[in-house]
Amino acid sequence: MPIYEFRCPRCGHQFEDLVFRQSEIQELSCPRCGNQDVSQLLSTFSSSKGQASSSGSKGCAPGSFS
Repeated sequence: MPIYEFRCPRCGHQFEDLVFRQSEIQELSCPRCGNQDVSQLLSTFSSSKGQASSSGSKGCAPGSFS
C-alpha cells in the first residue's frame, strides 16, 4: 500500500495519503480547504546508518565509503 505525498496549490497544505489505485489520486481533495486540484510530490526516503560490528570483522567505519 503505497503512501504518496501531495500538496494543495490553493492553501499550500502538504499531506500524505494511502493510495491503492491510481484512479484514487484523481478523487483526492485537500483535507484543509477541500480543493480537488492537488499535486503529487516526489517522495524521498532515508535509511539509518549501519553500526560498526563489535566482532572485530573488517568493515566500513561509520561515515566512510569503500
